[in-house]
Amino acid sequence: MSINVLGQGADWLGRLPIVGSHTAVAADASAGSVSFPTPAKTRFIVQVFRSNVNIGNDVKASLTAGVLKVESGSTYKITAGDVINWIAY
Repeated sequence: MSINVLGQGADWLGRLPIVGSHTAVAADASAGSVSFPTPAKTRFIVQVFRSNVNIGNDVKASLTAGVLKVESGSTYKITAGDVINWIAY
């Protein structure tokens, strides 16, 4: 009798979410965006906090080719000190 451990559900590691938290710096504010590598993920959640308050309205976020990009919107502008929390899954 043989047991094939790696062949049975070994892809579970690829299903784990990738999470991160980033405090924006002046260079992020100047660039107007922050990017995070998220290989092989297709969905995401982003929250932005300023002075401990969720300011999620008008934050532009996209996930393209394994890169999660958070950008300034028409009213929201990335500011040094903003805390960007994200989950990609």
